[in-house]
Amino acid sequence: MWTGYRIQDTGYRANDERRTTTDDRRAATGTGGLGFAALGLFLLACTPLGTKTLGPLREVTVVSDHWDLVDSTVVMILQQPVPTPQPEPEFKVRVGSSDKFDTYSRFRIVFLVGVSQDSLMRQVLGARADSLSQGDYGLFLVPNPWTKDQFALIFVARDASGLVPGLVAYGARIRTTLREVVLNQLARAAYIEGVDKAGTEELSRRYSFSIDVPRRWLVNEDHGNSRFVYMYGHFPDRNVFVYWEDTTRQLVPYLMAAVRDSLAGMFYDGDSIDPEFLRVDTISFLAGPCLRLSGVWRNERETIGGPFVNYSFNFQGRFYMLDGLVFDPGKKKLDHLVQVEAVVRTFTPR
Repeated sequence: MWTGYRIQDTGYRANDERRTTTDDRRAATGTGGLGFAALGLFLLACTPLGTKTLGPLREVTVVSDHWDLVDSTVVMILQQPVPTPQPEPEFKVRVGSSDKFDTYSRFRIVFLVGVSQDSLMRQVLGARADSLSQGDYGLFLVPNPWTKDQFALIFVARDASGLVPGLVAYGARIRTTLREVVLNQLARAAYIEGVDKAGTEELSRRYSFSIDVPRRWLVNEDHGNSRFVYMYGHFPDRNVFVYWEDTTRQLVPYLMAAVRDSLAGMFYDGDSIDPEFLRVDTISFLAGPCLRLSGVWRNERETIGGPFVNYSFNFQGRFYMLDGLVFDPGKKKLDHLVQVEAVVRTFTPR
């Protein structure tokens, strides 16, 4: 028997730990409060825990016997384009049915979609399939269900008529949950060679924060007196900056975009945000609200650009802005963008 978590009607957000482990994952959203309830589930597949997961990073394996009904809704939720110079869907999607579940249960991220009377749902959820919080549908997150380093997200409706309305109602929550799972998994890729201990300790010693510097990345402190430091890696080019002020700011999208443009203009040779592709989210980070901007940066003088992600938040009387970007002309960039966001999320103020 293994343990999962029910995502309550109020929503849920991350426990604000600096780094998670494979057995202690969490999902984040900008609304609602903590809402986890322990859920005992039944071991279904005969795959022994410890078998290596299958499938590429950012791929979600959707298993449903109602695909004809939910096809367009699931695609709308999972494959919204992420603003990059060549837009990419946020998640890759593999689709299967329950009759081949022994195979699909070995994939990295499994998204089960069904009704409470489906044989697969009865086996997985047991009596929980009949105790849906809103009376019509429920959402569950399960770490390491059938193999290590795996997540299962389970959406169940009381009957087929509730599938599409329930998926629409939970759409943002589903996306945020899966985004968090992917961030945790891609953090391993960002630190596959480990952490540069010397660079990390130097930043922690000199400033009022710590952030894990990936091995083979370099740190630039030339503008530390202006409360701006950054680190960067090559192949492809990736940058992460930290900026701070000894006061707080209003977390207003256009104001934060202006701050980001001002900093990039001064320290990144005139980079700016392309407003056409700007996306705004509010998330929880370090136990408080955080404005998350993402989109495309551009440098009109050099005629270059790429994707970026930016966090702005206040913490204990200070304002912080964290920013990650990718420059990799002609290549797909989303995996690398998620990796720089994983680096950003190792940030801990003191």
